[in-house]
Amino acid sequence: MGRRPPRCRQQPVHFRSRPGRQPSGNVGGTGNPRFRVSAGRMENRAAYAKPVGRRMDAGLIDTDVVIVGAGPAGLATANYLGLAGVRAVIIERNSGTVDEPRAVSIDDESLRSMQTLGLVDQVVARTLPGYGSRYYSPGGREFARVKPTTMEFGYPRRSAFHQPELEAAMLRGLDRFPTIEVWFDHEFGSFYQDADGITVTVRTVDGEQKQLRGAFLAGCDGGRSSIRRAVGATLVGSSFEERWLVFDTVNDFDHTPDSVAYCDHRRPAITLPGFGNTRRWEFIVHPGEDADKFLKPETIAGLLSQYIGDQPIKVIRKVVYTFQARIADRWQDGRVFLLGDAAHLTPPYAGQGLNSGQRDASNFAWKAAAVINGQFGLSLMDTYEIERRAHAWSLIQMAIQIGWVMVPRNWFHTYGQIAFFRFAGLVPKLRDYFLGMKFKPEPRFKEGFLVPDDETPKRTLVGRMVPQPAVATEGGGMDKLDDVMGPGFSLLAIGRAAAAEMENFDHPVWAHLGAERVALVPRDTKVSETARRAAIGDTDLPRKFQPYRGKILLVRPDRYVAAAFTPAHAADTADAVESLIGANLRPPD
Repeated sequence: MGRRPPRCRQQPVHFRSRPGRQPSGNVGGTGNPRFRVSAGRMENRAAYAKPVGRRMDAGLIDTDVVIVGAGPAGLATANYLGLAGVRAVIIERNSGTVDEPRAVSIDDESLRSMQTLGLVDQVVARTLPGYGSRYYSPGGREFARVKPTTMEFGYPRRSAFHQPELEAAMLRGLDRFPTIEVWFDHEFGSFYQDADGITVTVRTVDGEQKQLRGAFLAGCDGGRSSIRRAVGATLVGSSFEERWLVFDTVNDFDHTPDSVAYCDHRRPAITLPGFGNTRRWEFIVHPGEDADKFLKPETIAGLLSQYIGDQPIKVIRKVVYTFQARIADRWQDGRVFLLGDAAHLTPPYAGQGLNSGQRDASNFAWKAAAVINGQFGLSLMDTYEIERRAHAWSLIQMAIQIGWVMVPRNWFHTYGQIAFFRFAGLVPKLRDYFLGMKFKPEPRFKEGFLVPDDETPKRTLVGRMVPQPAVATEGGGMDKLDDVMGPGFSLLAIGRAAAAEMENFDHPVWAHLGAERVALVPRDTKVSETARRAAIGDTDLPRKFQPYRGKILLVRPDRYVAAAFTPAHAADTADAVESLIGANLRPPD
């Protein structure tokens, strides 16, 4: 039931620390008002490293991170930790990953995460990329369409996928890392934490108890999370709640390449494309209606008949879901963290439930790795909820708003919104706002591990995900920017002048972070041997980079910008970053 992956030939990525110097625990530095953090200190990784699964005294099994739940959030977290050389054990009560469709939409940010994990090629190969949304009136006339074409982060805004294949790909990805184990048929029991770590008790299906000792516990165990209950967190938020019949078909005769919302207040319905001739259908179940009746084949056939006629199709999964819009009132209890559906429940109208969980995984994992590897103090972990909770809630609110369009309540609601969208189609800015899916909240935070700059809130890249254009590499080929920056921290110089100055940066914080130096410059530019070149034409430079010509961006492992500065202010920014880390990295005089 436990699985020890074979040793990988690829070297794990370590977020480097200067030997012999450990950061203090105060991420915010003395007196920083952004943080309410406790002091803490982790040993340097060189002294801390032990083989995964090693038994300690009193029968404890030693690891770094215990992950409960082998769903998308848990598997992504484990892959990130494996890349950083961190030990982790995944606890999963089932005998394997899911074998039935659940989530059906993966966005550009999640595909970018798969790129970091080295899994994107096999994931993208099994997607239907770049689908949009169409909205139909009760009479069957299209009155609105959303079809984003921009690829700011390197991938289509939305792609259809098959969740069992995504989970299988991430599970196979763990075979690369000797530091990761997956224990299927194991169930979380309890935990105890103290100043030095956390002890987690798990049970096998046969009732055998095991205890693991590590630094952190990540609760990735879904909407009915046992970890959430164990820490006493509760779900709060909107009173929104709806029941829907959801079923998946194969050999469907509807080959529409977009999702379709039939906005009929009598029985709203939604259908979404899937990979490989599959399709998802959803029909609302009104209050007072018998859910069991909707699961009967004759009911499903009757619902489908008005859209595809009497064509025979095969239903491979059917269930009545209760959609909710809720968020945990707290995501952290000491060394315990909630990720994915354990932290938030998102209505499916925006296709953001799984994708929010991927954002949680990338944010949590790089920080956990940095602390365990001795690069940061323990209180860096207090920024996880600060950075993630507000954005997750904004996506829940967006999903409710999209649902308001897809699920009209009455005749007036139905035809009122049809009139609105027809008017919007006559106003170019309003039309482009909806057509380009610009209503989706940007991934952004204003507090956390960052140094604010002087740009306006609308223009600043600090606290935002950095764009990912295609660039020409030193060898003359084309690649995506992240592949040039690498999986850890990076210093990204925008333009020739900034690139020329970057080689003079000698503050020890850059070495402490292990920051890769990358020059985003015109194609005919030569750069120093200390930097990697990412060449791009002036007309191809993303608009968001324009205010940062001549500046350097400090990009975090999760691709968010932590700081932006001119070469003249490099030393001051380095001091500010050093303060955030809570360490004095300069040698004594």
